[in-house]
Amino acid sequence: MKKNYFFIFVILLFSHGAYSQAAFSIQGNLCQHKTLYFIDESDVAVSNWSWEFGDGETSIEQNPTHTYTDTGIFMVKLTIVTSNSNSYSDSMPKHISANPIVGFITDSTQIYYSTYSRTFIDTSKLYNPVKNYIWNFGDGSAPILTDSAKTLYKYAKSGSYQVWLKVVDNEGCTDSVSNIVDIHDRFYIPNVFTPNGDEMNEEFIVTSNGNTLFSIEIYSRWGNIVFKRSGHQQIVWDGHMPNGSIVQPGTYYYVIYSESDNVTYEPEKGFITVFR
Repeated sequence: MKKNYFFIFVILLFSHGAYSQAAFSIQGNLCQHKTLYFIDESDVAVSNWSWEFGDGETSIEQNPTHTYTDTGIFMVKLTIVTSNSNSYSDSMPKHISANPIVGFITDSTQIYYSTYSRTFIDTSKLYNPVKNYIWNFGDGSAPILTDSAKTLYKYAKSGSYQVWLKVVDNEGCTDSVSNIVDIHDRFYIPNVFTPNGDEMNEEFIVTSNGNTLFSIEIYSRWGNIVFKRSGHQQIVWDGHMPNGSIVQPGTYYYVIYSESDNVTYEPEKGFITVFR
């Protein structure tokens, strides 16, 4: 007789859904001021839903959205009422992270010689480790994705550019900022000079930012070196060859190298025309 009562009790439990559970999931990044989607995943026929988001806000929708204005740990609770008036609930704690506060600066002091180059340095206030930085330098080039807080970028020409930075942390929290960056030529290389004794445009003068040693090599069209020198602030060529004779009119090829021990940067290359 006891055995029969036991089976009847089990059948009643299943018929009333005692083993059915309220359940839910959350979609979206658990970040402050970001919209989250709360999805009812209960496995019973539900007639009413009651959500508590842990911050004093509630909802009676089946699949509500909610945005947390504060950070911290919030206990989310879903209570459901089934068609036969049974009640079930499920709850879980969720941590809401603060979004990064993004900022950046530009620096040229570590660029020892380069036309139109800048180092872009992230200065963001971070609450979680960074997953990646996304830079758009405003010159029509494709955005650059990196995990480094410093990025060296070289523009093709001077001008004012709207530079945009987006930071994504490992919780998926994001922020972005844009600033106008003015790019000026800090490494001036002329393309023509006239060493003819008229005291006008007599010398080929290369001017740098003066922060480190650089060197220049100038070649004839046959590949012979006609001038080689190192300097800091500027290098001057008066159009004479190593033997003291003046070069012939024509086009010459130059290569400028950085001689810093701790920075690798591509050489500056180009042509200089000599008129007489």
